[in-house]
Amino acid sequence: MSFASLQFIRNGEINIRAKVEDVFPLLCPKREEEWIPGWECETIWSHSGYNEEGAIFRTTKPYGTELYWNTLQYDIVSKVVDFLIAAPRRYMFRFKINVAAANDGLLTLSFSQTFTSISEEGNELLEQYKAEDFAGRLKNLGEFMNQYFQGKSRSEKR
Repeated sequence: MSFASLQFIRNGEINIRAKVEDVFPLLCPKREEEWIPGWECETIWSHSGYNEEGAIFRTTKPYGTELYWNTLQYDIVSKVVDFLIAAPRRYMFRFKINVAAANDGLLTLSFSQTFTSISEEGNELLEQYKAEDFAGRLKNLGEFMNQYFQGKSRSEKR
């Protein structure tokens, strides 16, 4: 019996009241430690220590799966962040974030994830991720980011 890879796509959006130049640097696996509770990231390679094209990061927390993040695109002018993420011997996924600004100061962050298994174990894990409440996860991210900016604006007023 041969291996049959599983693939699926998830999409979603969150809205943040902030400026592109304030949000964009936070779209970095290392900087996520600042605004996502329980997040931990190791920078493996980056000139700046933070996100940039070609950067590589490693995470295990908070989800418990070892992931290697390779930044394919990090372009504030185009407002796009694009990662290829690998869970060794399990699955890979493309994770793209597009940022769109409205005239009212509201940003829309559009998330697209394309998961592809590379093993039977990966198929089992992806079946779980497929059923996960992705909208709920994005809602939490939006709340964390909004709380981060609310905390910053309070500290700037002091």
